[in-house]
Amino acid sequence: MTESRTGRRAVVTGASGFIGQNLVRHLRAAGWDTVAIDRHPFPDPDQPSIVADVAAPHCLRELLDDRTTVFHMAASADVAGSVRNPRYDFDNTFRGVFEVLEAARERGGRVIFPSTASIFDATNVLPLPERAFPRPSSPYAAGKLGGEAYCHAYFRCYGLDVRIARLFNVYGTGMRRFAIHDIIQNIRRNSRELTLLGDGTQIRDYLFVDDAVRGLELLATDGAAGEEYNLASGEPVRLVDLARTIAELMGHKDIRILTSGRSFPGDVARWYADITKVKALGFAPRVDLRSGLRQTIAWLIAQAPAPAQTV
Repeated sequence: MTESRTGRRAVVTGASGFIGQNLVRHLRAAGWDTVAIDRHPFPDPDQPSIVADVAAPHCLRELLDDRTTVFHMAASADVAGSVRNPRYDFDNTFRGVFEVLEAARERGGRVIFPSTASIFDATNVLPLPERAFPRPSSPYAAGKLGGEAYCHAYFRCYGLDVRIARLFNVYGTGMRRFAIHDIIQNIRRNSRELTLLGDGTQIRDYLFVDDAVRGLELLATDGAAGEEYNLASGEPVRLVDLARTIAELMGHKDIRILTSGRSFPGDVARWYADITKVKALGFAPRVDLRSGLRQTIAWLIAQAPAPAQTV
C-alpha cells in the first residue's frame, strides 16, 4: 500500500457488494489508502483491487500491518438463501471471519466486523440495545453470531482490536435486492397492485447506505476495541407503511396493497435499534427515509428501462 493523505490504510473485503462498493468510495474520498478485495472484479478500474477469496488461508497476510483496518464486508447476506443452503452460507459467511482474524493476529491491524440485527431473539423488548438476548433464527444469523464470538475471543486472548457493527436494514443507491429494491421493481411492473410478504406489520429499521458507511468509518476511528455498536436509524417502520411511501414517491399512491400472510423461514417479524451507544460517538443519520427512498428509486429507474407492466 502507498501512504494515504490521512495516514490511514484500509482493506475492504466483499468490496464488490452493495455496501462494500459504497464503503470503498467513501473511504477513498475521505483520504484512506484503500484496497478492495472480492471474488468478483471491482467495477472501478482506477481502484486498487485484488480478485481473491478471503476464506483462503493467508489471503490477506501481505496486505496487513499495525496501521491497517480491515472492513470485513464479505458474506452471503441472504437469510432465505441460508435456509435453503446452509453449507453454502457457512462457507461464504463464517470461514472468512476466521482467516481475517488470523491474518490480523499474525500481522497486526484492526478489524471492523459487520454483524446483523437478525442475531437477536424475536422476543426481545424493542428497541434493541446491544446487550439484547441473541438467539439466531437462520443459518445466516448463526454465522454472524459465531463471527461475533470469534471476534470477542481474539480480543480477549490476543488483544486484537476488533469492533462489531450491528447493521440493521441498509438500503440505497447500488442495491440490487432486498425488500426496498423488490417493492420498487414490483411497482414498476404493476402500478395497480402490490403483494407484500407476511401481514405487512413487520417492523424494520432502515439506514441509508451513505450513513451506514460513515458509521463504519466512525467505528474504525472513534469506536472502542472489543465493543459492539448498533448501526441503524433507530426509527421503526412498518413494511406496509414503507410500501405506501414508495408507491407515493413513484406517483402511484392509489395502488392496492395486499399481503401474502406468510413469509420465509428464518424471517424475524419485528426489530429496530437503540442507537444510544453509537450516537455517543457522534453518529447521527443525515438522510431521512423519504429522501433516501427518492434517491434509491431514481437510481434503480436509471439502471434499466421499466419492466413490462402486467395486465
